[in-house]
Amino acid sequence: MKKVVLSAMALMFGAIMVAQNDPITDTSGDTSPDLIPVANLSPDPLANTGKSVQFGDGHKVRVRQAGSSQSANTVQDNGSMLGGNLARIMQTGAVGPNSGVANAAEVLQSGEANQSTTVQEGDENWAITRQGQKAVPGASTSTGNKAKIRQGTGQQAESNYAAIDQDGNYNQASTLQTYDNNDAWTQQVGNENKSKVMQNAGPNGTDGHSASVDQQGDRNESFVTQSGLGGRNTATLLQQGDDNKGKQYQTTDALMSNAGNRAGMQQGALDQSWSLLPLTGALLTDVGGIDPGNVPIYVSSLESFGAVGFQIQAGHENGADMVQAGGSVGDSNYGEQDQSGGHNDAAMVQGHTGAGGNNYAKQEQIGYGNYAGLGQSGSGFKALQTQDGADNYALSSQRGEGHILNVHQRGDNNYATTAQAGLNNRVLVVQRDGQSYTVEQNLNLAGGPAHDLGGGGNQVDVLQLGPNGDFSTDGIDCYFDAQLDPTMDYTVPGFDLDVICPGC
Repeated sequence: MKKVVLSAMALMFGAIMVAQNDPITDTSGDTSPDLIPVANLSPDPLANTGKSVQFGDGHKVRVRQAGSSQSANTVQDNGSMLGGNLARIMQTGAVGPNSGVANAAEVLQSGEANQSTTVQEGDENWAITRQGQKAVPGASTSTGNKAKIRQGTGQQAESNYAAIDQDGNYNQASTLQTYDNNDAWTQQVGNENKSKVMQNAGPNGTDGHSASVDQQGDRNESFVTQSGLGGRNTATLLQQGDDNKGKQYQTTDALMSNAGNRAGMQQGALDQSWSLLPLTGALLTDVGGIDPGNVPIYVSSLESFGAVGFQIQAGHENGADMVQAGGSVGDSNYGEQDQSGGHNDAAMVQGHTGAGGNNYAKQEQIGYGNYAGLGQSGSGFKALQTQDGADNYALSSQRGEGHILNVHQRGDNNYATTAQAGLNNRVLVVQRDGQSYTVEQNLNLAGGPAHDLGGGGNQVDVLQLGPNGDFSTDGIDCYFDAQLDPTMDYTVPGFDLDVICPGC
């Protein structure tokens, strides 16, 4: 029997844990990370350092530094809790044309309607912006702040680090990094916040970037795009709350030996007592023996409703992993994974406790040697798996009742297998050009006999067409609602600082 091993989901959770233990360490006992103070810590006695502190509202500060090992620290405190402060830091140096090395910039702002822009050109720079500072004694929660970090110029843009931490509502964060081995970290706690991270692995070393986003609250949005000649990019997103949206886009022109982007997304919190290993082992390891009893059940108080997640990857040896916990009849979750290229793998889990759910999962792969794994637990779920190419595998498991699963495969030597446990479930399999399938229904939920004889009302509909097949309409109706439009608004408006002293 063909064995398929997908370790993508374990990788995703490992990456999320790494993101939560970022070098921005906790020194105050607060649950959010504290920032490492960077000003005046340069080991170079000839380097410039500076710190500015402003108390009150409506202040402006601009810092420009040229050289290496420079550091700038800016603190703007909200005197009357109104804020409206503006900060801009620019650091360049002499590593190459218009570039610097080992510079550090830190901006701390509290209050409302603050704006911060940091631009760094060169290698091994650090940029940290924190708005809200809830870990600071006496600081108020911020609202309507904007933070923007830009790192990189020419080919002097390696090993940079950018971090944005925002508390409150209606905040916006934007990070842009170019060239090699850069890291971006964003955390937002509150409602209706937006985060955007853009990373491009350029033609120099072409090693990939890393982006981690953590959003806690409702109606937040996150967009991460990673592109360029380099591969080995990683992107992780953790969202806890309702009506959140996440989109991860990764594309690379790298060859097989230098490819392999990874994307991990979790919307809603898992029951921490549940182990990932049963799902990876039972759902994805053995193509012919999926056990729906191992599909996870989530704690209802930690579920997320109305979540929307997109993962889009182009290239070779990519992996996409998504977990959505929760969903309801009127506010269901939607997950979509799209991959084009060869030897990619996609894994998705949607879980809901009790009746209802109505979640929708969509996986589409174009290419060869791809693997798609899907697990759903709840009721009234829909799933669509589409593969176009050769030597592809589609695996799925549904636990509960009233589920609908559609599997469409076109190409040579493809294989589909699905297992369902519960009542009134339906499976549609459409295969063209020399393929095979396995469908199992009425499986026991967990333990006991191999089959649940109390289950009933299940249906299977299969159409297989060989190389010369022509079964009248050449297809079977799909009974699915239209997929959601993946276009969402992640725009973080640009801003700048007015001339502080005209004519000076």
